[in-house]
Amino acid sequence: MTMRDWTVRALKTGVARGDISALEVCEEYLQRINAVNNKLNAFTAVFEDTARKRAEEIDRNLDNWRDKPLLGVPVTIKDVICSQGELTTAGSKILSDFKSPYDATVVTRLLDAGAIIVGKTNCDEFAMGSSTEYSAYGPTRNPWSTDCIPGGSSGGAAVAVAARLATVSIGSDTGGSIRQPAALCGIVGLKPTYGRVSRYGLLAFASSLDQIGPMTLTVEDSATVFQVIAGHDLFDATTSNEKVPNTSSDFPGNPKGLRIGVPRKVLTNGVDPLVMRAFNEALITLKDLGATLHDIDLPHMEYAVPVYYLVAPAEASSNLARYDGVRYGFRAKIDSENDLEAMYDQTRDQGFGTEVKRRIMLGTYVLSAGY
Repeated sequence: MTMRDWTVRALKTGVARGDISALEVCEEYLQRINAVNNKLNAFTAVFEDTARKRAEEIDRNLDNWRDKPLLGVPVTIKDVICSQGELTTAGSKILSDFKSPYDATVVTRLLDAGAIIVGKTNCDEFAMGSSTEYSAYGPTRNPWSTDCIPGGSSGGAAVAVAARLATVSIGSDTGGSIRQPAALCGIVGLKPTYGRVSRYGLLAFASSLDQIGPMTLTVEDSATVFQVIAGHDLFDATTSNEKVPNTSSDFPGNPKGLRIGVPRKVLTNGVDPLVMRAFNEALITLKDLGATLHDIDLPHMEYAVPVYYLVAPAEASSNLARYDGVRYGFRAKIDSENDLEAMYDQTRDQGFGTEVKRRIMLGTYVLSAGY
């Protein structure tokens, strides 16, 4: 086992004890990124200088950081989450030169917890996709088989953890964008309950569905990161005032006594036999470890996708109207400087990719009178 296989707890403990420095951890991961990212395309930006300076600062003032839950832990941020002074592109040409003037709340909380942010990860443009193929920066490859997709839209985030390019990735999930790529890359992904984690600084896709969450190697690591990023935020009125459960300290370490619902009826059609076999093997393992399995019905499951493709595109159509070439981001060059409408049209036509255009048009139709 190399350092890159260490959990959050192992890395934090090693740095806190002085067994290894934060800079040594940082260099290990940066070297790994430089060695394999050209094959995987997991990153849109790598923060080498910023990460090193951050690690050196932690080492110089270790006594002030020693008790932090993410001390020295390399973390990546999906490229739809703002970080001050760094490019935040949403995988889109229309934001190709946009540098955020502020940090998202989750970024602030990660830094306060001692994390070292090593870069931004690739994603389907504006988080619209399930394969990380719809990015202006090219597709991301699954590290287990580069001929396969890693899932999406948080594909780069999932690959970063699975390929040991970071210990933790922060993704966003609107309709499966954390959970699906986590499954396809063999890691843990958590979409928190809506309102549990602040969306301040997240580039909006569908505001009533978007959530930010952790992607990690282990369930315990996700519990630790969730504890850091969760909680009420004055900058996001949709965050809950309820106390955040102590998921990191109360983590049981095994599934003994857990009640697990299994929706078998929705798995009868369209599931690959190899996937079904792996699913059933996982259920057997959980049962052997002390969990109890209960068959459940999801009677409204058949409506989930149709409803999603009404709500999400409608909100996307509204949210993405702000990208017009006037205030920030890409602006198309046109023949006449006085033709504002042509500038709007060309900016959005050239700046957005095909999948984003499809969803905007669908959402605009949904929002039109009479439809």
